[in-house]
Amino acid sequence: MTGLTRGWSPVISLGVMTCTCYGAAFYAYGILIDPIHNELGWSLTFLGSVFAGAQLLTGFGASIAGRLLDRWGGKLIFNIQALASVLLFAGSWTSSPLVFAILVSSALGIMAATGFYHVSTAIAGRVGPADPAKSITVLTVIGAFCSPIYLPAGALLINSAGWRVAVRVFAVLALLGALQAAYFARNGASEETHGPSPNALKALRTAIHRPTVRRMLLAYAFAGFSFSTLLVYQVPIMIDQGLALSTAAAVAGFRGFCQLFGRVGVIAALAKQEASRALRIGYVMAASGSLFILGGNVALGVVYGLLVGASLGASTPLQAIHAQDTFEPEDLGLLMGLQHSVFALAGAAGPIAAGVIADLADSQSPTVWMTACSLLAAAMLLQGKPRIPSAENH
Repeated sequence: MTGLTRGWSPVISLGVMTCTCYGAAFYAYGILIDPIHNELGWSLTFLGSVFAGAQLLTGFGASIAGRLLDRWGGKLIFNIQALASVLLFAGSWTSSPLVFAILVSSALGIMAATGFYHVSTAIAGRVGPADPAKSITVLTVIGAFCSPIYLPAGALLINSAGWRVAVRVFAVLALLGALQAAYFARNGASEETHGPSPNALKALRTAIHRPTVRRMLLAYAFAGFSFSTLLVYQVPIMIDQGLALSTAAAVAGFRGFCQLFGRVGVIAALAKQEASRALRIGYVMAASGSLFILGGNVALGVVYGLLVGASLGASTPLQAIHAQDTFEPEDLGLLMGLQHSVFALAGAAGPIAAGVIADLADSQSPTVWMTACSLLAAAMLLQGKPRIPSAENH
């Protein structure tokens, strides 16, 4: 990977970028839904569709970003991400639903396509000072600090200054995070790697032709549907169950903090079992833990935060490690983009479905049952450690 130095410095820089990008492009939206809905009267279906539009853009853009990463390195990717954060800043000023949808969906989608874990784990797996599993785990441990910071801090900002100011603060932080990553890439030493295969479409077709890859991608689609829906609507779900915004955001922040437990435990888990089996356990744990969010009190919310936080925290590096075990290394950025495309496109359907159901039923409870069932489907689809491509059946 060109433009990144050896040692832990690139991993730390990627971790900072991950926090600012995920905070603005993913976690923050969940705490903005109710304030925007209450102030402007826009429906939950519309607000869910805005996020779904971002997920669709991410899905289509992730493989493109991965290809750019393989060919030109991280500097270009991070500069694109910085420009997208400016669109998010602009979106905070409008009261037009159409303009809001265009600016915010575009901003969040481009930021996610260029800054989420399919980009950062691909880089960390190549340039980290330890083996890829450890480098990815360290990166995601840093990233786990995102939601414990953004969710409660965002709630405080919204309560004190309004949702528009909160969006502007998130956008500026995302801009700074992307610029520091781009600056670091510009000043880093070159890291020699084999170039990507000349035909990106052929590489994608070859990967998808493998049965193990197809099952993994389908499992990740169900997981993306669940995690996207749950993380966007967890605060509205808790509010629907009777908690105040600040309390719900605090519980959601606690869930984010508990991701640290899952990520710290990944190396120990991998020493005892393969990534795919540990990932299946994480999906089942998240499915069962998500039901506690329906309890309507802080104690059960803490149980939700602990179980779902730890399992979701572990699933992030485990999905990346399992994917890197499955894909060809010379096209790693492209193929990691492919798996995130599937994850994001499926994740786009979740918020729309949840918004429609919530508007029709006047309740957020069906959302929880929907996400739990989808996670169980993901667990059933995953296979064991993939064999090398030559040994697979075609």
